[in-house]
Amino acid sequence: MSKKSKQGLTPAQHEALSSYGVKRTVGVGPGTPRKKRPPVVRWLALVAVVSLLGFGIFSYLRVSSFLDSSFSGRNEGSLLTPVATGPARTGTPSVTKGVPKGPEVSGVATPLATVTPAKPGLTAVAVPVTVPTATATPDYAGLPAIIQKIKLGLPMRALLLGYGGRGHDGAFLTDTILEVSYDPSRNAVTMVNIPRDLYVFVPYGGPKVGYWGKINSAFSYVMETGSSASLSSRYRFNASDQNSRLDAAAILTKDVVEQVTGIPVDYWATLSFEGFRKFIDAIGGVDVNVETTFDDYEYPANDDPEIDASVMHIHFEAGLQHMYGERAIEYSRSRKSVQDGNDFGRSKRQMRMITAVKDQAAQPGVLLKAFGVMDALQGNIRTSLTLGETRALFDYFRGDGASSLKNVLFVPQILSTNNFLAEGTSPEGGYILFPNTGQSNYSAIQRWLELGQEFPEVRAENLKVSVQNGTGMTGLSRQVSGDLEQNGLNTLDAGWVSAVSYSMIYDYSGGKSSSTLKTISNSLPEVPVRVLKKPDSQTADVVVVLGRDYMQVSGNAGSNSSGSKTGGLGGPTPQAVNIPVRDSTPTP
Repeated sequence: MSKKSKQGLTPAQHEALSSYGVKRTVGVGPGTPRKKRPPVVRWLALVAVVSLLGFGIFSYLRVSSFLDSSFSGRNEGSLLTPVATGPARTGTPSVTKGVPKGPEVSGVATPLATVTPAKPGLTAVAVPVTVPTATATPDYAGLPAIIQKIKLGLPMRALLLGYGGRGHDGAFLTDTILEVSYDPSRNAVTMVNIPRDLYVFVPYGGPKVGYWGKINSAFSYVMETGSSASLSSRYRFNASDQNSRLDAAAILTKDVVEQVTGIPVDYWATLSFEGFRKFIDAIGGVDVNVETTFDDYEYPANDDPEIDASVMHIHFEAGLQHMYGERAIEYSRSRKSVQDGNDFGRSKRQMRMITAVKDQAAQPGVLLKAFGVMDALQGNIRTSLTLGETRALFDYFRGDGASSLKNVLFVPQILSTNNFLAEGTSPEGGYILFPNTGQSNYSAIQRWLELGQEFPEVRAENLKVSVQNGTGMTGLSRQVSGDLEQNGLNTLDAGWVSAVSYSMIYDYSGGKSSSTLKTISNSLPEVPVRVLKKPDSQTADVVVVLGRDYMQVSGNAGSNSSGSKTGGLGGPTPQAVNIPVRDSTPTP
């Protein structure tokens, strides 16, 4: 038998194929081994596979670590029950030097379903109150619960707590306390500051066991406590688990804040100053509209005074500015400037910073900085939102809710000594704030915040309205002021002006009073509006002058102080009136 070639053919078969033009080729048959790839190619492929696998494992572990430490913090349902008086931590619980005496028990205002009717002669602004059903409609049944809540128009409330962190003076004092409410039905976010110096009862051991102190100390009390044995079961924590301790501290602070605002908190989040600084850098900085040029000559040179207790000068010009982490935290923390100082000015700036962060975080490019953001926030942020809830919110506001996020109305509400708070001194001699209606009496604050959520457009303009009595009859301007307050307006003390025949609304807002004027006009129909330049010395943005024509419509027709009869509402446009309040004993 003929010997076969490597291709499996005999010489005779090769010759036969050659006669048909088929050339013999050596070493290309099925059994012929192919040339080996260079070793470097195989190594590069192996390195690529290992790198991808390693990156996948790293990403999984990195993300898992961040999620475990940052999300799904323990939460407790709202209490919203009166806080009973308890023993002070140091000395007597009563407050001295300007703080009124009386029962030291906080109350909670019952939410009102409707707006208080206007007095005779006024038309109340009708705002129907709809109570959504708690059961999701079939259209929403497949959506996450938190998105169902938004679709149903139910409000969501969150408490934001900012603290210095290790290496800061007063490491866990929450100098930033903001309660944020999102109302999907009005697409409005209402923010209220809780001043750090507000003097409250902190019930760490239950309703009757606690201490009187500044509200910013509640978080620190849990964080600095060695054992939770003395705490109520609601605030217990695992001493070996820092996240467990953070959860308990946030819950205690949440409970105290709820007693002040009367607004239940659904979620909470904590953020250290270092985390805030790094986060701003990680997202590429933020654009902030600085409202007022200011200088602070007493800004701390170092977070830890034990390292450097000196102060330095910081300066901000009014206008839009791009800020990175350190500059952003200087802007947000400064509280001793002449032009925009104290905690109340700082609270306004922090609210503007939140708006700026929202705008920057919504940019698509931020997603590419995910690892940098995680590095910035790892160990510096903690929230009771679950990962699933956070992802659902993220997906919703990138999709169906994108337009809502873009057009959301931000409504800052600042609690200060200009409205509901008074200054005093604690038994230990420290500076404190308390409600000007009395210690632990938060009813006026709660009603004001409730109206802010009912009328976000008016409250967002944040204009001051003054009602002046030019009728010669007593009590009318105070009556009108009260009715305007019930429609969400911020009113100044009522006063007197020289007697005038016709009512008039004077707008000094420079075009900022659209919703405010609409509300006033709904309550005082047919009263004309006159736009004027605001005098430098004037506080009010809108002045309502009640003329003698108002009395007939209001049901108060009769003789005024001069004995003449009043006329009907309307008539020729009066000349500018004398705005300064006239000295007078009767109530205006």
